[in-house]
Amino acid sequence: MVNWEKFQGPSFVWDDYVSGFPGGFYQTYGWGEVRRVAGWLPMRILARRGAKVVALANILVKQKFGVAVCWIPGGPLGDAELLNSEFRKALRFLLGTSFFYCRINILRSDNGNEASFLYDAGWRRPQTAMTSGLTMIYPLMGNEGERLGRASVNWRHNLKRSKRHDLVIEHWKNPDIDAIIALYREMESLKSIPIQLSSEELKAILEHCEKQVILYRCQDVDGRLLAIRAAGVCGLSAMDLLAVAGKDARKVYASYATLWALLDHCNMLGLYEYDLSGVDPAGNKGVFDFKLGTGASVTRCLGEWEMSSFFGLRYAFNWLVRRKAQ
Repeated sequence: MVNWEKFQGPSFVWDDYVSGFPGGFYQTYGWGEVRRVAGWLPMRILARRGAKVVALANILVKQKFGVAVCWIPGGPLGDAELLNSEFRKALRFLLGTSFFYCRINILRSDNGNEASFLYDAGWRRPQTAMTSGLTMIYPLMGNEGERLGRASVNWRHNLKRSKRHDLVIEHWKNPDIDAIIALYREMESLKSIPIQLSSEELKAILEHCEKQVILYRCQDVDGRLLAIRAAGVCGLSAMDLLAVAGKDARKVYASYATLWALLDHCNMLGLYEYDLSGVDPAGNKGVFDFKLGTGASVTRCLGEWEMSSFFGLRYAFNWLVRRKAQ
């Protein structure tokens, strides 16, 4: 028997709890604060068995007309069997409404029969998913030579090509937010894609997650910013957070050099794995092939599940997701 309760305490205590579970960057205190920019209110809850914290969830909430919409990115953390009727009751009580919709996205593989348990507990796969449910995990163990040996021949060749262009790759400890925003807008224009992160969101990431983010930049010999790569660190794992390359980056293989420098940094910190943060082999094959070439392995996550206090809310939310994707 566990008891779910609202967390009340300093941010570092919450993050200490989160770091005890694998792959929980999107459940950190700072990430909840980042999402406030987009109008989400973070509600942090945890489950105790005796004195031990056995599960937790950084729940992002939007409420309107007495209905609460809950999104739990990268979580909840802990055994999925704890997401039972007691979790549902606790959620209703803490939200203060009987009308709610909740979607989760567990970024790890199924530990046994967790998917079957979630279904039996009333969770369902969404009609319209927001992710592919796939990611790639890069093992950080081994020296540079051993890790290069796991990369594909083509990936190693392109990394070697990058060294011919006198690129300046460095850990960017005091980043210029305006330069990063400009590079994002350049990439979005180049690829004809929507805005990936707003200026406010980028600023919030660097403000609220500063101590957990490792950011590398790549410049040419004239000091022009070509590419950046950033990871969010939690516990002994890291997760791809920002990946941006401008119009001249491809010519000099800047993305290869920047990612490799970041992976080296994570290796030196003693981290054991790097989550390359979602892949879509059908919808974005170029990125899929780039990440696979590092030597990472494809992992199917336990992924997205939803529940609601009545069916109509599930239907409405999936309709909104479909409409936004069009």
